[in-house]
Amino acid sequence: MLNINIQENIPLAPLTTFKIGGSARFFVEVSTAEEIIQAKKFAQEKNLPILFFGGGSNVLINDEGFPGLVVRIIKGGWTINGNQIFVGTSVYMVALAFMASRHGLRGLEWAGGLPGTLGGAIRGNAGAFRFEISQNIKSVEVLRGDQIIHLRPEECGFGYRTSWFKNKLKDDIILSANLELAVGDAKESEKQLQDFLIHRQAHQPQHPSAGCIFKNFSFIDMADIIELKDIVPSEFLKYKKIPAAWIVEHAGMKGAQVGQAQVSTIHANFIVNLGGAKAIDVLTIIRQIKEKVYNKFHIKLEEEVQII
Repeated sequence: MLNINIQENIPLAPLTTFKIGGSARFFVEVSTAEEIIQAKKFAQEKNLPILFFGGGSNVLINDEGFPGLVVRIIKGGWTINGNQIFVGTSVYMVALAFMASRHGLRGLEWAGGLPGTLGGAIRGNAGAFRFEISQNIKSVEVLRGDQIIHLRPEECGFGYRTSWFKNKLKDDIILSANLELAVGDAKESEKQLQDFLIHRQAHQPQHPSAGCIFKNFSFIDMADIIELKDIVPSEFLKYKKIPAAWIVEHAGMKGAQVGQAQVSTIHANFIVNLGGAKAIDVLTIIRQIKEKVYNKFHIKLEEEVQII
């Protein structure tokens, strides 16, 4: 007998930062491993696809919605022990960053403006300003089948905007994580966090979006960017990574619009919802950008946003 509240035909757009997408055929909120196991059994018995859902950032939901069970994990809370914080998967990164800063724990200031949850940040190895969440991970608690296990960072396969939770460990459900930070001055931490926030507000759009659409383009040698070698700033050459926003803008796609979806005129790696945008509009722009960039620069951009 189920003691979880399975709901039907729940709109997903309001639960995303993009405010786009259809409804979930079935939807449930869970907070414990036992409830997650029950939700999985419900989906298995009805032969339904299952989608685990967090803060709703970095995702684009299809206009037709999701034909199976959407499971939203609401396991929150945190505990501080010295320079370590044990955090539930549904804690929003912005709340976590501010809390750590107030306690003089350094290392998460860059995440003060991040819209998603810890679980999503771990899955995609979220980062900004050349910082990444994997730099602070001491261990990750996951549900594997019906067993709770703890993974070391090297067992998570972290890479640039990715982890094994996207592929090799895609069936593991992230429950919580133990983060290790540096002890420092709370006032200095709060100032750095505010500086990052001010930078974000000045350089990122305020319309609904999923965050960055494409991964930045990494290259090995100049032969990989032959069409750009005369115009690429030296800083990009130094780090062997070109921001996707710079590439999209130089391909002439900044401001491009389909329906009510638009490549932001403030930051070209954001597609924004001007009001009533459809997933098909966003997908059309993504396809146009990739074609234009490849035809002009022979560069294949890879999506960072998860398309569902």
